[in-house]
Amino acid sequence: MTARIRRIAIVGQPWENVVAHSPSSMVIIAYQLARHLPAHWRFTLYGRLRPGQKRHENDGEYIEIKRLSVRHRPHALLEALLGILACYTRSRLSYHMSYFYHTFYALRVALNIRASRCDIVIVNNFPQFASIIRLFNPSATICLSMHCEWLSQYATAGMEGRLRHVDLIIGCSEYITEPIRKCFPAIAARCQTVYDGVDINRFCPASDGSAPGDGTERVLYVGRLTPEKGIHVLIRAFKILAESRPTLRLDLVGGTDWGRYLYLCPDLKDPTIVSMVEAFYGDRLSEMVRRQLTQRWQCYLDDLAILAGGDERIVFHGGVSPTETIDFYRRAALLVFPSVWQEPSGFPTFEAQACGTPVVSTYSGGIPEYVENGQTGILVARGKAHELALAIAQILDNRDLARAMGEAGRRRAIGHFSLDVMSRRLVALIEARIPQIRCGS
Repeated sequence: MTARIRRIAIVGQPWENVVAHSPSSMVIIAYQLARHLPAHWRFTLYGRLRPGQKRHENDGEYIEIKRLSVRHRPHALLEALLGILACYTRSRLSYHMSYFYHTFYALRVALNIRASRCDIVIVNNFPQFASIIRLFNPSATICLSMHCEWLSQYATAGMEGRLRHVDLIIGCSEYITEPIRKCFPAIAARCQTVYDGVDINRFCPASDGSAPGDGTERVLYVGRLTPEKGIHVLIRAFKILAESRPTLRLDLVGGTDWGRYLYLCPDLKDPTIVSMVEAFYGDRLSEMVRRQLTQRWQCYLDDLAILAGGDERIVFHGGVSPTETIDFYRRAALLVFPSVWQEPSGFPTFEAQACGTPVVSTYSGGIPEYVENGQTGILVARGKAHELALAIAQILDNRDLARAMGEAGRRRAIGHFSLDVMSRRLVALIEARIPQIRCGS
């Protein structure tokens, strides 16, 4: 019997560049999901139109990309100003969770989805977008995919009202999902965890199983260069180790896209996060304006350059292609992912494991669900450079341990974080929650 074609829309965040080799983990996941779900499903990915891009194009037979104009500069200015206000008043502002936030983007997506007659809609992070899409698409199945803590951070009666119109809420870790269940017990059964996935056929150890033999001990960081990621802690740890290790090298791979304070929503009861905010987002109004509005990401890069102190062994590579990223994983002795905030999942940690590279990271958010402490890597307290240095040294000094962790990480990636595992889990949840959809029948 021929399977009925299902049309799926994945709604990207309004600033996201929807291209095949995007640096955004959310876009990467959307592309991977589109390529690994059942063959009779057709995908439309929505995102922001950038200069020189086509509004509409196809990527292969099953993936359609639709890009919409977004008035980015006015929104960016408003978000920066509100971020400064939130930072100065030490409060959380909910503008980005309101219906005023990118309303026209959500409306145009909703109308386009109705015209395309999509069966299933997956909305990333913004419940108000899901509500608007539901208004114009009452028969569609709406899934809200959460890669942040916003639902539990802004748990109000109004938020619960929005979520009642969502059929499935997907968290990328139990760290994200469980608080949503507790905050909204009436819809707890709709809240499920689907771990992020990686293409284990591309992200894999080198075919000959060998490591570079130039004698260099390569420590790797992959991710965006923003304060909450803790690169400043990693550089301090590197400086501790480098005094006695002349062959040590630190490769920093990632772009400088600035994470706005408004979106960060930091927990100011957490001393590690408070220290990070005061140091890198500003501890007085003039510094907040300079760091968050006039100079933005350049301030943090300057801070990192000062910490590096001209050490040529610390190399800033910027953003690179996925193929180059895989090469970095394969050449590295280990990946260090030193987040100081509560990380929802930590995409590079399971990319590295898929490549057979051991991981040093922190007890941060959902990371302990992805990195098995003592088995696939070592976890330490957030913001502690000396602990981070000790963990790095433990792997560098014990090749048998490094090899065992790399092999265990590869097995764990195959068993828990492959795209096949991710897609099967998602399909099963859709089938269980929405009985009228008979995927593959």
